[in-house]
Amino acid sequence: MIKVYGRTNKGLLALIIIIIIIIAAGVYLYYAQSSNRNVQTSMNNSTNQSMGNNSANTTSAATTISIQNMTFNPNQITIKSGTNIQWVNNDNVQHQISSDNGAFQSNTLNPGDSYNFFFAKTGIYGYHDALNPTITGTIIVQ
Repeated sequence: MIKVYGRTNKGLLALIIIIIIIIAAGVYLYYAQSSNRNVQTSMNNSTNQSMGNNSANTTSAATTISIQNMTFNPNQITIKSGTNIQWVNNDNVQHQISSDNGAFQSNTLNPGDSYNFFFAKTGIYGYHDALNPTITGTIIVQ
């Protein structure tokens, strides 16, 4: 017990307990909101992926296109609708994947970087390297 001037001060003890409870509740709420933000971010990434937007945190099975020796390998590929393509820069220079019709475009890919795009719609997608325009490829989505 807390003694003030030789007496037990129950009011002060109760105040300290209330302050501890308020602090604990604040910490709990802070971490609960942080967890909700992480869940919302994850949900936004999933939504973007299903709408055909790129996502660096793709969890679906990917068909890989290697960028090496200044070529896309393979440079033409046929896939089913709903497939994720992952380009991997295995070259020693930067590349930037860009569709011919503006459907997708990566950031600059340094050696070792990758870019993912989820193909939700059928069609023929020509693409090129925006930094090295003679490097071209085609994706046929059925």
